[in-house]
Amino acid sequence: MKKKIIIIISVLIILLIIGYGSIVYTDYHKVVNGELPVFANYSDNGSYQGLGYTVEVKYYQNTDIIEEMNMKFLGKTIAGIIQCIEEQNENQESVIIENENIQNENKLDEFMDKANNREASILQIHAISGEKTDNIKLEFVPGKIEEINTEETNTVNVQVPSSAATAEEYQEAYGYYKITVNDTETGRYDGLRWQMKRITKDNIVQVIMEPFLIEVTEFPVICEYSLESSSYEKKFELTYMGRKDMGVKKIAKKNQFDNLDFGVYTIAGDVSITIEGDMVYSLEDALSQGVITVQDILEQAKADKKYGFCEEAYYSDGGSIEYRYSTYTILKYNTLDANKDLVIGMPGTIINQVNVSGYRTE
Repeated sequence: MKKKIIIIISVLIILLIIGYGSIVYTDYHKVVNGELPVFANYSDNGSYQGLGYTVEVKYYQNTDIIEEMNMKFLGKTIAGIIQCIEEQNENQESVIIENENIQNENKLDEFMDKANNREASILQIHAISGEKTDNIKLEFVPGKIEEINTEETNTVNVQVPSSAATAEEYQEAYGYYKITVNDTETGRYDGLRWQMKRITKDNIVQVIMEPFLIEVTEFPVICEYSLESSSYEKKFELTYMGRKDMGVKKIAKKNQFDNLDFGVYTIAGDVSITIEGDMVYSLEDALSQGVITVQDILEQAKADKKYGFCEEAYYSDGGSIEYRYSTYTILKYNTLDANKDLVIGMPGTIINQVNVSGYRTE
C-alpha cells in the first residue's frame, strides 16, 4: 500500500515538474523571440511575475514597441533581447517613422486603400523625432450609405445630405476619417468631401487630408517622412517636346513591342526617355530595343500618382484615365467601345484634343 502511494506521489511530482518546466520554457521562448510572456502576470512595477521568474520589459518612449526585455529565474538572467526599433517593428501592425525614415509603409497603403473603398480600418503610426514621440491613430468609420449598399436588396431609399448639411450629417452618411494624436482627437473628415493622399516636395513625403469642393487655406498634414526611405523608385525620366502641328503620331501598333492589345501615340509633340541619368532614347527606340516597356510607363505613372508627382483623372467613357504631370500628360483609354490606346501629350487635359484630332484607334 505504501509503495503504491509513493508511486502515485512520485508520478504527481514528475507531472508537476514537467508542467512547471513547460510553463517556464514557453515564456523563455517568448522572450527570446521578443514577445511578451503568456504565463506571467503583469505587476504594478511594470514587469511580469511568474512562479520563480520575472520578465522585465522596456518600451520605446510613449509607444507599445518593445526596446529591451530580460527574463530572470531565481534572480539570475537566463534570457534577454535588445532590438533597434526597425527590427522590432517588422512584425508589428503599426507604422514607425523615426527621424523621417519610415518602416512598414505598406500598412499605410493598406489603410488608404480600405478607406478609399469605404471599408472600416484602423492604423497606428509612431512618429519619433529625437526624444519626442507622437502616437497617431488613424481610423476610417464607414457611413450609413455604404452599409445599406451591402444589403441583398437596394430598395431602401437613402437620404443624401444637401449642400447645406452639417459636417456631422456628411460623416453619418458617407463615413469619416478620425485622427487622434497622443490620445487627443485632432480632426474628423467625411469620406465624400475629403480624401487621404500623399504629396512629395523636396524629397519629403507628406500624408495629408485633401478636400473636394471645400475651400481651405491649408491641407491638414498627418505625418511626413523622407522619400528615400519609402518604397518609391524612379526607373526612368520621360520628356515631352512640343511640335508645331497638333496631330497625333503613331509610335507603336497593337502587339508590336509588348504584345499588348493597344497602340501607343503622341499628340503635338515627341517623347524621349532618359535612363540612369544620361542614356537618352526616343520613345520609339526605347520600346523597339526593349529598354522599357509600355507597361513600365504605366507602372511608373501609378507610382508617381501614389506619391503626388502627378494627378489622376478618370472619365465616364468606360474608365479612361489621365496622369497629369507638370510638363506632360499620359492618357490611357479604356472606353466602352474597346479603345485601350495610350497617348502622351502636352500638360493638362488632352482627351478632348485627341478625340477631335482625327485620331482613330486600330
